[in-house]
Amino acid sequence: MGITSVLLGGLAIFYLASAIMLPNSAGDDGIGPKTFPLVVGIVLLCTTVLGIIAILRSSVDVRPVGGREVLRVGWCIVLFALFTASIFLIGFVEASVIFSMLVSLTVFGVRMSAAKAVGLIIINIVIAMALFLIFDVWLNVLLPVGWLEYWVFGGLQL
Repeated sequence: MGITSVLLGGLAIFYLASAIMLPNSAGDDGIGPKTFPLVVGIVLLCTTVLGIIAILRSSVDVRPVGGREVLRVGWCIVLFALFTASIFLIGFVEASVIFSMLVSLTVFGVRMSAAKAVGLIIINIVIAMALFLIFDVWLNVLLPVGWLEYWVFGGLQL
């Protein structure tokens, strides 16, 4: 518990300090490239502190990580690396849907019928499209465009 808490706390402080040092080139709406990393750093620090408090109060069952969990974490890292590499090849939405489906099937062991798989694909597409719009329109962060984004948003003339 102690080592992990110290590592997560150190990571949170490092990330927050790095986010604070980013240049502040806010646009007309007050949102710039510093905003998102700063929010993530604050959330990371708050959740780490809350987790440490919960562990110290003994309200959380702490147990060592076994072999299956280590394999699942390792497989998640491999899938995330593949997601990161494929996002520029096939687009954000397409890579996100594939990544989400693979994690659901292999890491979480979700067993799906054909109808459940189609429903999950539709939900994943809607969520990925919403994230794409949030980053592209609101945060002005350009994500790689795939065929689905191009088809739905008409060449991104937003």
